[in-house]
Amino acid sequence: MARKPVQKRAIATYEKLLDAAGELLEELGVERISTNLVAKRAGVSPPTLYNYFADKYDLLAALGERLMERQNALVPLDPEVDEQAIAAALLAHIEVTLAHPGGPWVMRMLRAVPQLAEVRLASHRALTTHLVEQALLRDPSLDRATLERRSRLVVELGYAAIEMVFDEGGQDAEAIMLDTARAIGALLDQSNGQAQSDRQLP
Repeated sequence: MARKPVQKRAIATYEKLLDAAGELLEELGVERISTNLVAKRAGVSPPTLYNYFADKYDLLAALGERLMERQNALVPLDPEVDEQAIAAALLAHIEVTLAHPGGPWVMRMLRAVPQLAEVRLASHRALTTHLVEQALLRDPSLDRATLERRSRLVVELGYAAIEMVFDEGGQDAEAIMLDTARAIGALLDQSNGQAQSDRQLP
């Protein structure tokens, strides 16, 4: 498991290694990337890399976690956020991903590599929990199970739309995100206003 440093100089080295890994991921792909190549690109020795990461997949997991944290920080947690704000947040996800070394390839890696799937799933679970807790703060009478299901759908829908923009070149990102925001808005409206009704269904 990656060991996140606390000292300023060590943090700089850690971040340099992650940046190098992102660049090489874009250039070479998951299979061809190696810890030796990452260390060389970052300008450090392999033993220095192993001070922070146990192996290649530990390094790539940390790279994925960093991107997911930056993306999740952009998610509006207000249960009453409007569709324009949701669309703007999704477009901001695209920008922050493009600014992250190898960003789109990191997203693909997290979905395609079995050893790294838990990074994506854990991030989505955590974001779902935040959305649920915000909704319950506003209205404690809402049904948690319904909120959890719909909030997870919101998270998955948002990330699927972002991936679509990266995977299908030439798409109208603004139009996609506005359509996605409408779908997310409908789910949020149902979660906030009708979560109790599910308990009354046959």
